[in-house]
Amino acid sequence: MLKNSTKEYSVTREVDLYEENSFGITREENAVKTKFTVCIKADGTGWFEIDGGNDWYAEGGLWFDGKTLTDYDGVFNISDVIVELLEEKGFNCDEIK
Repeated sequence: MLKNSTKEYSVTREVDLYEENSFGITREENAVKTKFTVCIKADGTGWFEIDGGNDWYAEGGLWFDGKTLTDYDGVFNISDVIVELLEEKGFNCDEIK
């Protein structure tokens, strides 16, 4: 996939964040400075991290078939920022949208 290398990408943005469970939104905060990081390994796996400081954090796994994101784990819905970051780097994310 990536010729025996690991690629890491990150971007920082101010975003609105919320926590949600089966009862609905339990907490939310607007304009949180948040760092989004994606790491992709040569074996077709990877991970993501969303770090909005002490109060906001999420991480999960990523699985690829070539340059196509086929699955993710760790959050109910993957962040639009993670998807945009991957697409900017040439990955196809249509299967998970």
